[in-house]
Amino acid sequence: MPDANAIRQLYERYPELVTKGDVDTIVALYADDASIEDPIGSEPHRGRDAIRAFYQASAGTVVMKRTGPVRVAGSEAATPLVVLIGPEGQQQALDIISVMSFDDAGQVTSMRAFWSMDAMRPATAEDLAL
Repeated sequence: MPDANAIRQLYERYPELVTKGDVDTIVALYADDASIEDPIGSEPHRGRDAIRAFYQASAGTVVMKRTGPVRVAGSEAATPLVVLIGPEGQQQALDIISVMSFDDAGQVTSMRAFWSMDAMRPATAEDLAL
């Protein structure tokens, strides 16, 4: 079973990596046969090439922040996030629950994100201050 503290540390770095657009480092977090379903119900992205394409489309164009603690149970973890989209002063916010599963080496085997576009809202001062 992966180390709970290592999982927390990975999940604490993840929003920063997405915000910076560090696609290579993000992809390295994933196992070779990992999958992403973001949002839940969309066609999954499977394997590192598909995962790279997924992150290349958005990483570095949004600001992602954790809004609560990382919760670890066994080889899975979940955390609440907010993604800020759009130019400064006109940002929209999207609240997300992200769930990841990990293998024994601590690599992500799946990431599933719970959100929908109908929940998009104007960013608040609290969102911006996180």
